[in-house]
Amino acid sequence: MFNLLIWGQRCLAVVLGFGLALAHAASPVYPERPVKLIIPYAAGGPTDVLGRIVGQKMGELLKQTVVIENRPGSGATVGFTAVAKAPADGYTLLLGDINLSVNPFLYKNLAYDAQKDFAPIGLIASAPLVMLVNQNFPAKNLQELMALAKADPGKLTFGSAGAGNTTHLAMELFKSKFGLDLVHVPYKGANPAINDLVAGHIHIMVTGLSGAKALVESGKLRALAITGDKRAASLPNVPTFAEAGASLPEMKVGSWWGLFAPAGTPGDVTGELQKALVQSLASADVKQRLKDLNIEPLPSTQQELERWVTQEMNTWGQVIKRSGIQPE
Repeated sequence: MFNLLIWGQRCLAVVLGFGLALAHAASPVYPERPVKLIIPYAAGGPTDVLGRIVGQKMGELLKQTVVIENRPGSGATVGFTAVAKAPADGYTLLLGDINLSVNPFLYKNLAYDAQKDFAPIGLIASAPLVMLVNQNFPAKNLQELMALAKADPGKLTFGSAGAGNTTHLAMELFKSKFGLDLVHVPYKGANPAINDLVAGHIHIMVTGLSGAKALVESGKLRALAITGDKRAASLPNVPTFAEAGASLPEMKVGSWWGLFAPAGTPGDVTGELQKALVQSLASADVKQRLKDLNIEPLPSTQQELERWVTQEMNTWGQVIKRSGIQPE
């Protein structure tokens, strides 16, 4: 009887072990197929270029292809919605940016919740914004510009890439912080606004460093200040806003980008993605390519990205409310 009991226990152990082995063998190892990275903007822009650089390196590390899919439209809401509604399996990812924090205050009926529908994976990178004026503008520095604005309220104009765009909100923050009356002139994109700034049709603009560097170096535009807590290596003579006497701690960087998955994506999957992202940003070739674009790697944990988005929502929600921008 005792031998029979021992035999039964051994049989049960064999069966259980065999079952566990089968379950382990059947469990897919992530990723087992290509991963789609949705870029919520058209091909060719800085977000698209960044996504392709990082996506390629992540694909090498994950040993799967990262397929880029551009889904532009409605201030990035088309791409955001596509990821929010995608299966939470780690095979559809989002390259998100400041619009994830801004759109809830600009649009009344979003098809997604910026804080509930996405699983943060990690910050990717940041890039400063620079304040520019025409070469013939009388102010030679930021303090002189502020003095001109206060002496003649409502006379100076600033251009932007569109209402609610970062180039608009950064100036609204500057205006409200220092009590300036500047007139907003929205454009359909940064390039036409920059062209009009060069031509002298508008007085001021805040924009990305990459699009302005050559014009500053050629003398067509003058850079007065740059966002962030340190000077840009590519324009070392341009002071930060704090150095120029108009500190803007709310503008920690300027532009920023982060990687997200749909909410509910398993923790082991987002953890694997976060590890691959950090390793990608640490690679020498990616660092150099981002440096050439005046973009700085900004690796983080998943929790740090979550806190970042919340802080950005608090900052820009207040700016939009103060500036009177009405949601569409």
